[in-house]
Amino acid sequence: MNTLLLTVNHQSPVPPYEQIGTQIRALIASGQLLPGDRLPSVRQLAGDLAVAPNTVVRAYNELEHEGWVQTSARQRVQIALHPPTITADERRRKLQESVSQMLIAAHQWGFTLEEIHREMNRQIASGMIQHRY
Repeated sequence: MNTLLLTVNHQSPVPPYEQIGTQIRALIASGQLLPGDRLPSVRQLAGDLAVAPNTVVRAYNELEHEGWVQTSARQRVQIALHPPTITADERRRKLQESVSQMLIAAHQWGFTLEEIHREMNRQIASGMIQHRY
């Protein structure tokens, strides 16, 4: 199992199960989670994210219903052998939406473009975001 970088924003209007599902879909679509990779147990992920186990169950159930993951006989959740595919246009749209949301939030907090660039570069340099070339 890969180490997952998942977060839940408890102040967000988006329900936690949707936040979890969205992040797992993105990790699968980007190739960071591969077919057959195991996801954390419900109890483990719920504890890590400080959410109720039923929240993780709901996220996993939706992902399974959509074909992103499959559950084995031992109740282990793993990435489906043939998960749905995301087109390049969909990925680009998601990037545009993500950057727009970040810029709007940063602007609302009063950050300058220079401060935003500096923080992005700091986080990339710190290895928080792993990039591939």
